[in-house]
Amino acid sequence: MKRPWRLPVVVAAGALFTALALYDVSSAGAPTVITCDNTWTMNFAPALTVTPQNGVTAKVGDPTGALRKCTGDAAMTMGDFVAEGTGNNVTCTVGSYTNTPGAPQSVTWNAQDNQPTSTYTWNMSPIGDLLSAQSPLNGGITEGRYKGATWTMAIDPIRSKINLTDCNSPTGLKSISVAGTLVITPAS
Repeated sequence: MKRPWRLPVVVAAGALFTALALYDVSSAGAPTVITCDNTWTMNFAPALTVTPQNGVTAKVGDPTGALRKCTGDAAMTMGDFVAEGTGNNVTCTVGSYTNTPGAPQSVTWNAQDNQPTSTYTWNMSPIGDLLSAQSPLNGGITEGRYKGATWTMAIDPIRSKINLTDCNSPTGLKSISVAGTLVITPAS
């Protein structure tokens, strides 16, 4: 008696297609862009004025910066970060900042795997340009989660508080409160 071959082939093909349809391609290791809503306060010491100054410290860390509503990585949804940079010959409208060597530049993610942190570098445009520059903050991830990726931060002028009129006051601009969107682009 001849066995019908069609039924086993159809069942096998159906099982294969079902398995492929259920396979989670996000875990296949393909690079994915990560986006997060962010809020943070940066403090300046000494305060920024209209007179150029050297050795101005720009610090996020008390409280930490917040990354929330992160998408693109199923293993985490949020993180907290600290940063410290130095600017030379800076005013409220001139000069840029880079991360301070030896100071903490890190994100602690609420990751559900074995890579809960990222260490990064950063560059920041002059304070007066933060609300108008295309990508006023950017850098690279040097260690940990997303190592080799680059990042940019777009600033939302509606939700941010950067009072440049303080630059003309005797006490200067001591801090800014910023909100926007962080985009992490993995290395290809």
